[in-house]
Amino acid sequence: MLSFFNKNKLTKGLSKLQTVQHIMPTPDVLDFFGKLSDAYRESLITTREMAAIEAQKEILLTEIENKYDLYHTIFQRVFDERQSAVNKSFEIIDKGLLEGDRELIGLGMQSLSKIVSSSPFANMQELSRCLESDRIIEI
Repeated sequence: MLSFFNKNKLTKGLSKLQTVQHIMPTPDVLDFFGKLSDAYRESLITTREMAAIEAQKEILLTEIENKYDLYHTIFQRVFDERQSAVNKSFEIIDKGLLEGDRELIGLGMQSLSKIVSSSPFANMQELSRCLESDRIIEI
């Protein structure tokens, strides 16, 4: 039964080819279908390449988002720590002012001066190397 359908399709295909032969010579028709087949193969290859590029793009975007989240968390913690230290220095200064204790005020001012004069970005290259390495960093 299967061979009947294949013969039937083949016969129909040949009759269509003979019909087209009046418009276009057979070698040209075969060349056209060969080129059409090549174009289809190229289309499939291009589609696969585009899918691979899209997957690569998604991976890179995920990596960028993860790095952003990591940097955001690190800087948030660094500045939270600095804010806490600044607040503590002002508490010491306020206490010194309330008590009239110059030594306490001086100590608070000294502490505040150290915090403000130091940059959280001083060791940025070292931080970047740590973040780019494969080491596990606890935050």
